[in-house]
Amino acid sequence: MSGLSQQQIDHLNQLIDKRWAREFSEIRSLIANMGELRQRIALGERPSDASDEALLHSLSAIDAAQVRQNVRDVQDIVAARQRIAACKYGICTDCGSDIGYERLLAYPTAKRCINCQRANKWFAANRRVIECEIARGGGVGERKES
Repeated sequence: MSGLSQQQIDHLNQLIDKRWAREFSEIRSLIANMGELRQRIALGERPSDASDEALLHSLSAIDAAQVRQNVRDVQDIVAARQRIAACKYGICTDCGSDIGYERLLAYPTAKRCINCQRANKWFAANRRVIECEIARGGGVGERKES
């Protein structure tokens, strides 16, 4: 069990519920807008020139990316709800430490403590470099003599 009180968990659960509603509202809106754009194009409404068409294509791609991000956010919410039900909410999935209440207020679906999240982000940002170093037989952070 985390160091969170039941009152804190209830408050964070309310924040998660609000986020759930907001995410689905955004998804519905984005999908509706994407559908309207595709419907106009299917009905023969053509952009006036190639640059407009490229812009529409770019906007459609952005919308698709936004929908994917919203879906990932909803998946995070589902995972947070599962952790709440399993009495594991507020406990870092990587190291088992408590996730600070302030962090959860800012990011209610957080699954990692701030230290593990920083390490995860650092690794993700440096993964390619680390893999190249390992492939060359060097250790991470070691400098090879020339």
